[in-house]
Amino acid sequence: MEAEDRLATKKIPIVRMECPTCIPLLEREVQRLEGVEEARGSYVTKTLRVTYNPARVDLREIEAAIERLGYRIAYKRYPGVASRIRGLLGREKPSGIRSLSDDEFPDRVLKAPRPVAVLFATPTCPTCRGLKLAYEEAAEGLEGEADLYEMDIASTETWRRYDILAIPIILVFRGGEVAERLGPFPRREEIEGALKR
Repeated sequence: MEAEDRLATKKIPIVRMECPTCIPLLEREVQRLEGVEEARGSYVTKTLRVTYNPARVDLREIEAAIERLGYRIAYKRYPGVASRIRGLLGREKPSGIRSLSDDEFPDRVLKAPRPVAVLFATPTCPTCRGLKLAYEEAAEGLEGEADLYEMDIASTETWRRYDILAIPIILVFRGGEVAERLGPFPRREEIEGALKR
């Protein structure tokens, strides 16, 4: 076997893996990298086992893909609280998605004259943050045709009425009723398609 065909396997310990739905997102994003043969996550051990060709993809690229989703790698050092606060203050663009409270939900969603999507998530969930980019892009593409909102399940109770067992999930409403459930990883096109049907 030539050096360029040799595969390496690395077990990467992941921090902030808070729910089992994190696993498919991590696996999918890492497997998109050219040179990665397989990525298998374990919620129990909070690790991602990656088999890759070091001649085609560098371990740093794999780590960067994990970090782009909002996760951290246990063996790396990260900036402290002061650096994070500076980073928050320097944010470029706030989210265009409006957060809903339990009190606003009936008027904005159930009585809405056009299709409405609600992303049920939490701000601390990296998987939710990974989905939010596609959700925000769909909101821009559907401006004027549909309304897109988000609800934090940690500070609201509405989600309990809709049998939500895992986050993130998007519920699409038409005429006050749930028309579709999208989750946990719909693409922008799927979100837009569900709201245009």
